[in-house]
Amino acid sequence: MRFFVFLFFLTASLLAQRADTLYILQTTDVHGNIYPYDYFTDTPDSTRGLAKIYSKVVEYRQNHKNVLLVDCGDLIQGTPLVAYFNKHSQGLPHPMILTMNYMKYDAFAVGNHDIEQSLFVYNRAENESRFIWLSANSVMEDGGTYFKPYTVIERNGIKVGIIGLTTPGIPMWLDEELYPGITWQDMVTRARIFAKELRPQVDVLIGIFHAGFNAGYSQKQSEAAGIPNENASGLVAEQIPEFDAVFAGHSHRPGPMKAGKKNARSFGKKETLRLNAGFWAKNLGVARFIIHDDKSGRHITGKSAWLEPMAPVPADKAILQLTRPYHEKTRDYINTRIGVLKTTLDARESRIKDTALMDLINAAQLDYSGADISFAASFNPGFQLPPGPLRVKDVFAMYQYENFLYTLKMTGQQIKDFLEYSSRYYDYKDGKVVTATEWPGFNYDMAAGLRYEIDVRKPVGKRIINMEDMRGRPFDLNKTYTVAMNSYRASGGGGHMVYAHASKAPVIKKSNEDMRNILQQYIEKKKIIDIRPDNNWKVLP
Repeated sequence: MRFFVFLFFLTASLLAQRADTLYILQTTDVHGNIYPYDYFTDTPDSTRGLAKIYSKVVEYRQNHKNVLLVDCGDLIQGTPLVAYFNKHSQGLPHPMILTMNYMKYDAFAVGNHDIEQSLFVYNRAENESRFIWLSANSVMEDGGTYFKPYTVIERNGIKVGIIGLTTPGIPMWLDEELYPGITWQDMVTRARIFAKELRPQVDVLIGIFHAGFNAGYSQKQSEAAGIPNENASGLVAEQIPEFDAVFAGHSHRPGPMKAGKKNARSFGKKETLRLNAGFWAKNLGVARFIIHDDKSGRHITGKSAWLEPMAPVPADKAILQLTRPYHEKTRDYINTRIGVLKTTLDARESRIKDTALMDLINAAQLDYSGADISFAASFNPGFQLPPGPLRVKDVFAMYQYENFLYTLKMTGQQIKDFLEYSSRYYDYKDGKVVTATEWPGFNYDMAAGLRYEIDVRKPVGKRIINMEDMRGRPFDLNKTYTVAMNSYRASGGGGHMVYAHASKAPVIKKSNEDMRNILQQYIEKKKIIDIRPDNNWKVLP
């Protein structure tokens, strides 16, 4: 009898302390990758794609009853697939939204590159979505938000609150015409407001943020531009204890652990779980929560996270079949012939000396804008193309972003200061010129339309010397010039315009075409590209 009494109370005690498990799966910075395919080289790539991600998602859903799937932004930009279908819907659903609807995503945090595609493109994508778009810091003038600030999703009685945030660095990179009426407010401030509101209503509270964990990255540029921190996901995790987990993006830095389940990391009860799945659907981020019910309520008693690499995972056949027409149309598009190349284009040394590739890009900018001077950066330093046919895919490979082209008025002094700021890409150590690892190469702009030298033995501010116009006359620092540059740079990206005291430089022209179309149209007009570097700039010593 005593045994049965003991067994009764033991069973009752165990039932009163029932354990459950919740899995939250994350992708981020997918950038238009569905097929395991590299459209820039027109070759398969077994490491990437939502088709592979979905195979793992199905596995988790088959083995576990409580599974959520979220994404942290930058979805509809990055490959020829999305570049084409953002503009040519042909009455079809957007390929990324079609895919994510099929995969049954639960929530999505808006990214800066999603906003970049224009109001009509991201509104169309949101309207087609069967998952919610979130951005609690997309604040309108009346205090409301353009995108929903949060959502609550229930899985078998477990209530999960999800707050979404977008990097407030957007004004540094994008024209406000792309987000009319929206102010991108500080992430920590907005997260604190909604965390306090939502925490009492849910069992688990997470953030899905399109921002990195490294608050120090570009902090100086953000402060100089007078905007909130660009990568504040870590600050939210540190300063707002209501969050059980923060899922980050934007930085393209997977972690904080290495990929592979064997590298799973456990987090303490009072520690906020942190996870960033990386980019291009190369990893599936997995967060596991052990949840106990007892007389006092529901509690998280264990948290762990890991990254599942996609390289060994087979692509899901249903996703491949669903999106095959989009894939095939994209391949037809990227193989469209647009001209003939007579000289090799090689970007491998494009950040240390003048090259034919960068002269081609600057020539296209000058031709379109009619400007006196052009600034451009080398976005793909691994790009190489031998003489032969030029195709659309080559333009995508040499210019990897959907920037627009702006023409501004700047003084000669501002142009010099702009180049001084850009020259911080170089260091001089032990008698050698080296590139500064903390200064991204995509922020190193080189100019066309004038001659100059960069003496890296001198401090920034005194490096740009021997400035001349293309006729060999001294460059006039007091004269006003027209200058062509991409929209990212003109809007403040990288901090060049702030340093040059040109953040309010008059904009006299904005292109209706993105830079890749401008470059493509230039090649089509010229038909034959036979260009050699004019060596208008060089690095000393």
